[in-house]
Amino acid sequence: MDLDGLTLMTAGSFVALLSSLVLFAAWTQIRSAPALLWWSASQLAAAIGVALLAIGFASQVIVLMMAGSAFVVVSPALLWAGLCRFNGRRIHPLALAAGPLVWLAVSFLPLPGDPEVTSRAAEFAVSIAFMLAAIAELWRGRREVLMARWPLMAIFALHATIFAGGIVDIIRGSMPTDRAPPLNSWFSLIHFEQMIFTVGSAVFMVVLARERIELGYKQASRLDELTGISNRRAFFESAERLLRRCQEGGSPCSLVVFDLDHFKQINDTHGHAAGDRVLRIFADTARVTLRPNDLFGRHGGEEFAVMLPGTGAEVAYVIAERVRHAFATTSDGFTDGAANATVSAGVATVKTGADLEATMEVADRALYRAKRLGRNRVERADVGRADDDSNLIRVA
Repeated sequence: MDLDGLTLMTAGSFVALLSSLVLFAAWTQIRSAPALLWWSASQLAAAIGVALLAIGFASQVIVLMMAGSAFVVVSPALLWAGLCRFNGRRIHPLALAAGPLVWLAVSFLPLPGDPEVTSRAAEFAVSIAFMLAAIAELWRGRREVLMARWPLMAIFALHATIFAGGIVDIIRGSMPTDRAPPLNSWFSLIHFEQMIFTVGSAVFMVVLARERIELGYKQASRLDELTGISNRRAFFESAERLLRRCQEGGSPCSLVVFDLDHFKQINDTHGHAAGDRVLRIFADTARVTLRPNDLFGRHGGEEFAVMLPGTGAEVAYVIAERVRHAFATTSDGFTDGAANATVSAGVATVKTGADLEATMEVADRALYRAKRLGRNRVERADVGRADDDSNLIRVA
């Protein structure tokens, strides 16, 4: 069998159909990723479009050629729409239809030049535009650590490059518009690159969806189920890294430990549901009161901790006092006036040679002092390196 353009187009259509089925099957397993349905529809449109083009080229039926081009134009638009959904963004119908409408206008309006040339050039230009938009959408979500986005961006960029070369071929007249791209033209690379694009994009799209699920599980394992903030393990892991960065950069760092006052009494008097509500109220209050780069987590039970990077003792005390006051105000009358919840806090500032464990011990001692002095207050302490080169405590 001769290896000609029509044969390669037929093979490409079959591969796109299989990729569409794979993506649809993946969606049945990952219902939380509706983007897979859009990507499946994109591959299906490509499969239908290439098949219609191949039949149209073989039979020289213009209607089939135009129908095939229409599906080919729609395919990258659906791919881009899927990425919008993946990023949680609303798909604007006008933006989705803009590319196909431009192609239709160029194809049927009485424009200067050869209408078949301008129609094919517009088809390629629209495909390039949506490929670039897809790359931009992947880049937009780069803060979410999903490694599959990078090879996907490379695949889309390669696909756009092939179509850009096709426009050059059309302008130079080296590629006819009424038959399959000849194997001696630049755009003939599409026969082989299409396989890479179809299979590669389908594989990495599935991987992208699975990576998000795995990331969600990982993040969920690091969150406290009741309050939605970092749990003890996640807090200490992040706090260690944050403390190390501050020490390497020579910037101050402080730690605040909070403990809800008379929490056992709240549970005993008003029930565990009320106690859970108090914990959530404090977590929510602290979260909106703290700065965006402050690390906040639940230390255990009714105890919470905050790591304050780039923050000395004075500012740390002010921040802790602000949280204490905000919570006392917010929780006032949380059980129909039967009880008011308050919180005590201990503040420790890290100095040369101290580690997280020593800092936590100092903050705890300051917290216990706040409890002894009547609760609903903030007490400060400092952490330093003693003369015997061990991490000892110097209470302010």
